[in-house]
Amino acid sequence: MKSVAICSSLSLAVSALASKCAAQCQGAEVITRDVAIIGGGATGTYAAINLKDAGKSIVVVEKKGELGGHTATYHDPATGTPVNYGLQVYYDHPLSRAFFSRLNISVSQGTFPTSGHTPKYIDFTDGVELSNYSVPGVNDDYLAELHKYPYLENGLELPDPVPEDLLLPWSEYMTKFNITDDAFATYSRPAVAGDLTKTLALFVFNNLNTVMLEEEIDGKTIVNANGDYAEPFRNALAELGADVLLNSTVASGQRGAKPSDGVRLCVSTPSGSKQIVAKQLVFAAPPVLDNLAPFGLDAREENIVSKFAGGFYYTGVVTNPGLPQNHSYVNRGQTTESNVASLPGNIMFNPTAVEGTWYYWYTALSAMTQDQVEAATRDTLKRLQQSVAGADAAAEPQFVAYNSHTPLHPTADADAIRAGVYRDMYNLQGYRNTWYTGSLMITGSPQLWNITSQLLPKIIAASEQ
Repeated sequence: MKSVAICSSLSLAVSALASKCAAQCQGAEVITRDVAIIGGGATGTYAAINLKDAGKSIVVVEKKGELGGHTATYHDPATGTPVNYGLQVYYDHPLSRAFFSRLNISVSQGTFPTSGHTPKYIDFTDGVELSNYSVPGVNDDYLAELHKYPYLENGLELPDPVPEDLLLPWSEYMTKFNITDDAFATYSRPAVAGDLTKTLALFVFNNLNTVMLEEEIDGKTIVNANGDYAEPFRNALAELGADVLLNSTVASGQRGAKPSDGVRLCVSTPSGSKQIVAKQLVFAAPPVLDNLAPFGLDAREENIVSKFAGGFYYTGVVTNPGLPQNHSYVNRGQTTESNVASLPGNIMFNPTAVEGTWYYWYTALSAMTQDQVEAATRDTLKRLQQSVAGADAAAEPQFVAYNSHTPLHPTADADAIRAGVYRDMYNLQGYRNTWYTGSLMITGSPQLWNITSQLLPKIIAASEQ
């Protein structure tokens, strides 16, 4: 089948997008599947394996060279030791254990990255350590506030109207409800992009929910027993085989209004353009306008997804940083509100099991390139070498791994939330044969797998119409 025939059969064949589809996919290989999945992170991989187990044919389009999304693992070339510099633990839940078992993964109890290393809290802008600083745990005041909003625990199915208190910046919410003693604890979460003092209370509760608290306070976590967090996704890739298109992106596409219209995509791959003809589409990447633009959005879809924007977050591995190995180093401002880190900047440096090998996390307020992130990280390390006791000021950092997590955890602003953007997003499920899953509604992988597992029967039913 020729792609020009596929494109011209669509109701919008006269559009510029259809013309682009015809031009790019002329004569390309056609891949016909029940379901096309965009994004091979935790949710995309989970959807692919479970749809395959349900007897459905699938294809996954993943822009990176491996599956795993926010999981990032570097293997020390000398010892083979895995260094996990993205996701650190999974919530210990039957769904997590079942998925790992399905992928032939043995698990053990997990620990957070700073375990075993005494943290030093330092203002990374000048290298000065904060004296008498500590991070208290979350107390009953925070829990009482969290429990006022049970609908934030596993998603964002919000009431109408949304309580105005939830749309306050977190710093104002804490003051209003006198929970400022929790400021250090709630601001100490490293994997949150942007200025935490401006984060809406809604997103603080959604992110630091009961599941996350059980992970952090009660240690209810699991990890790969062998310490290689990329292994589940390598196993999944081995099983899915040619049904995964790595280093690939959708160049253009069309989605019909009826199930019988299906989905047609032109995909750029390392081996050239390919056409995908599928009955249903699962979008497991961040649903922001830049990511969805090639899919031929209509006015309704564009109006909704244009309201979301993700954070700018980057992680990497560096060797020879010149810092004493017996500490982790955490960025805290001396004069900022609640001592939050100044941005853009590194959040922390953490030593690993490999002597002289560290990983770092970095957040910004706008997009940065790998070169920019690594140059800024080097400058910070050289600053710390001058101020940290026992550091080697002559050490020259070497950057050996890098991963962009941008756009991280997309959110909407208060006005869009008041207007019902999350309700509208939920109502898009199944519209134009497209289903959305991923970290828009919740951040923890097991909770995302739970949301995805509830969508799968609907996706399967739609693919059979």
